[in-house]
Amino acid sequence: MKAAVLRSPGDLAIEDVKEPERPKGGALIRVDACAICPTDIKMARRGQRDLAYPRVLGHEVVGTVVDIDGGEAAVGDRVQVWPGICCGTCRSCLKGQDNMCSSQGIIGFNYDGGFAQYMAVPPGNLRQGGVNVLSKDVPSELASLAEPLACCVHGRDMARTGEGDMVLIFGAGPMGLMSTAVAKAAGGVPIVVEPSAERRAAAEAMGAARTLDPGEDDISAALRDLGGADVAVLASAQADIGDGLLRLMTPRGRVCVFSGLPKDASSRTLDLNQLHYRELSLVGAYGCTSTSNREAVRLISSGAVDLRPLISRTLPLEELEYGFRLIESRKALKCVVTKF
Repeated sequence: MKAAVLRSPGDLAIEDVKEPERPKGGALIRVDACAICPTDIKMARRGQRDLAYPRVLGHEVVGTVVDIDGGEAAVGDRVQVWPGICCGTCRSCLKGQDNMCSSQGIIGFNYDGGFAQYMAVPPGNLRQGGVNVLSKDVPSELASLAEPLACCVHGRDMARTGEGDMVLIFGAGPMGLMSTAVAKAAGGVPIVVEPSAERRAAAEAMGAARTLDPGEDDISAALRDLGGADVAVLASAQADIGDGLLRLMTPRGRVCVFSGLPKDASSRTLDLNQLHYRELSLVGAYGCTSTSNREAVRLISSGAVDLRPLISRTLPLEELEYGFRLIESRKALKCVVTKF
């Protein structure tokens, strides 16, 4: 079969490789769609801490079941696959926090992923409900966005975003735009901070009540006029976490560190009295749980969120590198491989 194999940073090629076998307690799927994540690009260019070589990349996967041993799906079902692989028995798994599994694996990182004609799904995914059957009316390319949407659902849950919350979102890349849609679907009022006029317009299309240009607008004044932010979502590595941000929050406001930060920019000095006296919360959000993944599939399937505007292009596997470059140059939001 054809697959995009990464042998080391900078060495990614479309190769003919052996078709995987269905693992005991797992599944084998024929891949129908696999969306490109910026992390795929980072791994291809520079590597990543969880990556093992050689590796077939791709973790935003939809496919058709060819063979399966367990779970609720059947041969012939079209499914979306949560990328997590977990033990199901550690403390985190038993508490429903399977993205924090003590022996966590990730499809497309340390287990071969979806930039291939076929993909094996391990038992540590299937027994956790990681294979989600799709209705016939949900396009595969749209369902492939369920995993990044699930990360935004997880961020929503960690920040306890709900009805009437003023939600300040930094960044209008794909994750910021999905966070906007998720906040709106939860009854929140999204306010998006983004320097690009084109992406501010995209945020408005995704449900932002207001957008702000950090180079032109006085964000502090705007938030004061709105009464402050109940939730802040840092969906950009360039977003600053500091006392200035904390002062924009309402009492009991929640700041969600959603985007990972470069190591040389991950340290901050904060006035903890702000957290103490105003009962603020500072939370992280990493990846997604199998539960948030299922919720993301439900949101897409029900039409509660419309992610179609985010799909800039569909392309064949042979043009994967072209899709990478489109995203790197900010000429595309999401590119999805749909031809294998």
